[in-house]
Amino acid sequence: METQLIVLDGPIASGKTSIAETLQKKLLPQQWLYFSEDTLINTQPLPVRKKTRAHKESLFLSSIACVKALIEAGHFVIFESAISKSQNALKMELAFEGVERFYVGLHCELNELEKRIFDRGDKTVEEARHDFGMCPYHLNYDLELDSTTTSVSELATIIAATLNEATAKA
Repeated sequence: METQLIVLDGPIASGKTSIAETLQKKLLPQQWLYFSEDTLINTQPLPVRKKTRAHKESLFLSSIACVKALIEAGHFVIFESAISKSQNALKMELAFEGVERFYVGLHCELNELEKRIFDRGDKTVEEARHDFGMCPYHLNYDLELDSTTTSVSELATIIAATLNEATAKA
């Protein structure tokens, strides 16, 4: 069975978005769509986006439903998330039952996450600290990588090569 879903799980600023975008290019000619919880968050008006913590659970579940619909329509999807609870990991596992998936856990040192958040300016250091202590720990990862000093291009190359190797063995 061919992998239809790549899940990038890690704390805020661990490089998930940049890796996903680079990975899309490395997996050509096959077309992979990129989706994240932020995809839904960014559809909201700006004042609402700043209050998303209160709705994070429903946004997580909604993003899973969107990804599932994309896969059922025949698309390949790279899904980015910060899965901070074992219950959410279980909900995702159940939603994607029967879907061939590849789980990547991204780690990064806290001081580097804080620096990246400060440079970006779109999230808070508190959010980075929260995510750092909560993820990635809740899935059975096919691959775990540290993005502290490894380049996005190298990380995407490792993921693509590992995925291609796993697909060839199947």
